[in-house]
Amino acid sequence: MIKIAQIIVKDKQAFSRTGGVLRFLGSAVDIAKKIKDDGFKLIHIVDEDALSGSSTNLDVYDTLTCFINVQVEGFSKDDMIKKLLSLRCRVVFPPEAVVSKYSEKNLLVAKIKSDYSGSLDGFHDVIIENADDFSIQKFSKLGKRIIIYSQLKTKEKVWGKISNY
Repeated sequence: MIKIAQIIVKDKQAFSRTGGVLRFLGSAVDIAKKIKDDGFKLIHIVDEDALSGSSTNLDVYDTLTCFINVQVEGFSKDDMIKKLLSLRCRVVFPPEAVVSKYSEKNLLVAKIKSDYSGSLDGFHDVIIENADDFSIQKFSKLGKRIIIYSQLKTKEKVWGKISNY
């Protein structure tokens, strides 16, 4: 199982969310270097700027992918998603997204609730938000690598656990 650090990026700066409050951590690139030094193999980034339609942080991801794997959540515009994929960023989508147009299948991640019952065709990995043993078993049988949040306890084998940094 790999350790995945979660940060929020806004205006090229990294934040952590604790109890609904954003806490400033520092430059996104500097924090990513610390995350790597702390033994994390992947950073899950929620891009606050992308959620409001801005591509402000693309150059940050270009730098990060030189030294650590990243997966980015928040982009919905096709041109921005293609740019992320060209940088070799993993992209997190809602499960209803049409991903068949992207050839980088190993970089496509679905984020779902444990009771999701739709198709996950085209996605390589699945983040289960409120995972339980049953949902982990169900989606594992589909051949998907499972990622859960670290506060969730399970006896089932998962590929990765996301924790706030």
